[in-house]
Amino acid sequence: MSAFLLGIGFRADMGTCARKLVLLKLIDACEDDGSRIFPAISTIARAAQCSTRQVQRELKAFLDIGLIRLVREGGKGPRSTNEYALDLDVLQLLGKGGWSLVAGDRAENKGDTVSPFESEEKGDTGDAPRVTPETDKGDKLSHPTPPDPSLDPSVERERERDRDEQKTVERWLKRVHPTWPTFIADSGKTAFAAAMALTPAEREMAADRMADYLAAEKLTKGRCAFGVYLSEKRWERLGPKPEAPEKPSYAPAFGPVWAAIRMRDLVTGPKAQPSPLKGWEERAIAEGTLNRDALERGNRMRTGWPMVNGLHLAAETRGLGIHSFGPEEERLGKLCEFVPVDTECWEAWKLEHQLRGWPWLPDPGTMRGVYFPVGGPGGLEAFEQAVRGQHDAGGREAAE
Repeated sequence: MSAFLLGIGFRADMGTCARKLVLLKLIDACEDDGSRIFPAISTIARAAQCSTRQVQRELKAFLDIGLIRLVREGGKGPRSTNEYALDLDVLQLLGKGGWSLVAGDRAENKGDTVSPFESEEKGDTGDAPRVTPETDKGDKLSHPTPPDPSLDPSVERERERDRDEQKTVERWLKRVHPTWPTFIADSGKTAFAAAMALTPAEREMAADRMADYLAAEKLTKGRCAFGVYLSEKRWERLGPKPEAPEKPSYAPAFGPVWAAIRMRDLVTGPKAQPSPLKGWEERAIAEGTLNRDALERGNRMRTGWPMVNGLHLAAETRGLGIHSFGPEEERLGKLCEFVPVDTECWEAWKLEHQLRGWPWLPDPGTMRGVYFPVGGPGGLEAFEQAVRGQHDAGGREAAE
């Protein structure tokens, strides 16, 4: 694009908006010397916001006055376009004097037409009396059509809105009415008139409460036509619609709430004493093939935190999280942060689990990390205080 030529194009009075926009698009596609212009007709039409036929007429007009010249004719394929070049002298004249100076007395070609008139006489040539006095402008042989009140734009717009409303109601009835028990015996005209008298919001409410009304009808053994249901707005007799039950909450595995529930169970201590070592384990320890501390630590991990081990198993085998939790767990989840796998913080948490004898996490699979309390192992004290605060609040509520 040439900024210098674009400035001339903006100053040029081209006579019509479409012609001006076509010129600006050609300048946008050319070099500083006005050469190498080969955008597709459809591309120019999109930029100028006009039809492809309009672009073709404007390009022909530009060729006629010498504003552009054909450098190379394109082929017949969809991607083969003509190449043009701007005549900078003609462009300068347009910038100074506008289209009328350059085009002179050439006939204007405005609007989208299928084909131009070839005869010199245009318009109506009948001998009907003129409605308005003849002026020096326009076609002297034509007479304007007398105004028709039915063509008043405001009236036509109102009629169009009415037709659209009728179509909307017809589609609504086709969707809703067939589900009414008395549909076959109902009067379609009555139902349509009743639906037309409703506002869109009332029609939406009528359809939404229809099932509730029919369920109540079964109890009272009452039944009415659909038109009566609409005209009397019988859904209003039902009172306010009951609120839908809340969807059960779900915490995905390794997420913040899942991690908060897991860590809460760990920091509150083991839930059961470890089982004693078995006879074969004692013999293996005596023989030196097994380590007592390792066996006891494994027993404590398995029996001390059954809920945590259940979370690990569900996450590892089926990718399941926790299907129900409350606001307390949600608040604890906000105290957790994302810790990427194999980072320094990740290794610190693994070491903390070993030191405290806690069961470590299963393989998170494709997860890039897991949530832990904010601040690493050093932040566990703040997390434990939050857990104890919840427990204390729960105990006080129970006592009260």
